[in-house]
Amino acid sequence: MPSLIIIIFGYFRALLGVLKDPAVKGLALFITLYLLFGTFFYHRTEGWSYLDSAYFCVVTLATVGFGDFTPKTSLGKFFTIFYIMIGIGSFVAFATALAQNMVERRSNRRKRLSK
Repeated sequence: MPSLIIIIFGYFRALLGVLKDPAVKGLALFITLYLLFGTFFYHRTEGWSYLDSAYFCVVTLATVGFGDFTPKTSLGKFFTIFYIMIGIGSFVAFATALAQNMVERRSNRRKRLSK
């Protein structure tokens, strides 16, 4: 359990570190607004709760796709096609920036300790 807490702490530290970069901050804002827009859309169009809608958006953009929720309306299916095409690239770009920041922090920490 302590190792899980350390990993989660490191993740949030990296998240705060990467948000200092203006380009990444803009990407994080875009993803947040994109998730909120998708959540609202699915809530209104598919009749899902806000939690279910947000869950579907995150699972879809993370390319997990459990299949427990799927759009039933034609409008929902059409929207999902474009939601995936735009969202996955943005999500991957943000995840990449976060991972790069974590690697750089670890590398810098090792350099400081080896001196």
